[in-house]
Amino acid sequence: MKRLPERVEIVDVSPRDGLQMLPHIVPTESKVELIKSLRKAGLKRIEAVSFVSPKYVPQMADAGDILAQIGKDENSKTMALALNERGYKQAIESEIDWLCYVIAASETMSKRNANTTIKKSLETTRRAIEFAHEHGVKVRGSIAVSWVCPDEGDVPKKRVLEITQELFDAGADEVAYNDTVGKANPKDVYELCSMAKECWADKVFAAHFHDTNFTALANIYAAMTAGWDIFDSSVGGLGGCPFSPGASGNIATEKLVWMLSRMGIETGIDENELTHCSEIALSLENGNPLAMKA
Repeated sequence: MKRLPERVEIVDVSPRDGLQMLPHIVPTESKVELIKSLRKAGLKRIEAVSFVSPKYVPQMADAGDILAQIGKDENSKTMALALNERGYKQAIESEIDWLCYVIAASETMSKRNANTTIKKSLETTRRAIEFAHEHGVKVRGSIAVSWVCPDEGDVPKKRVLEITQELFDAGADEVAYNDTVGKANPKDVYELCSMAKECWADKVFAAHFHDTNFTALANIYAAMTAGWDIFDSSVGGLGGCPFSPGASGNIATEKLVWMLSRMGIETGIDENELTHCSEIALSLENGNPLAMKA
C-alpha cells in the first residue's frame, strides 16, 4: 500500500452544494441550524453559501442573512462560492474566511456555469484573489469539470494543469479539482493528481467528487495515494450542479469519515454528532425540518 496521509481535512459543502438543487426553499433558520450542527461535529471548514443569481439558484438568495446569523467561529472557517465579480465582492464584504471562486475547464461549461469564457474567467479570478487578499480572505481556485465535461467529454489534463498554473500564479491559496458530473475514474484521478503534485509539490490541493457512478470513495483513495489530503463532501450525500445535467449528489460526509477512521486516518470529526447532522440534512431534503437544535 502506498503511503497515505495521517490526517485528512474534510470540507462539508452540504449547506451550499447540498441544498442548492432542492425544489423547495429551505428556511434560513434551518440552514443555520445545519451549519451549526456541522461545526459541533468538528468540521473545520464549511461551504455555507454561494453568492450567485437568485434567478438561477433561488435557494441561495438568503446567503447574506445566513452568514450574519452564524457569525464567526474560531474553530471552523466559513467558505462561500462565487462565479463572477459581483458575487465575489458580496461574499468578501460579508466577512467570510474563504472564497471559493469557480472556473470551468471547458468552454461549454464556462459559458453555462458563469456565462463567460475560460480566458475572461481567469482574468476575473485574478481580480478576485487580489481583492480577497486585501481583505484577509483566503481563496480556493476551484476548477469545474476537471476530468469530464457533460458536453465536451474527457477534458485534456494539459488544460487543467495550465489553469492550475494560472491560479497559483495569481496567488490562489488552494486549488481544487472537481469531478462535477461524477464520471472520473480512479486511474485518471491518480494520474492527474500525481501530475499536479509533481508540478507543484509545495502547493495545497483539494478535490471534490460527485458519486454519480459510485466511484467517489475510490477516487478519493486514488487522490490520497497521489498525496492529496483535502476533500469535499456533503452530509447526507446531498448535492448536484444545476448547470450539469445528470450530476447527482456528493459523497456523503458520514461515509467518508467512516472509511477514513477505519483506515486509521484522522479527521477530527465526531461520528455521533455527524449522524445528527445527516438527519437534519435529510429532513431538509424531504421538506420537513427536524424540530431540534444543533
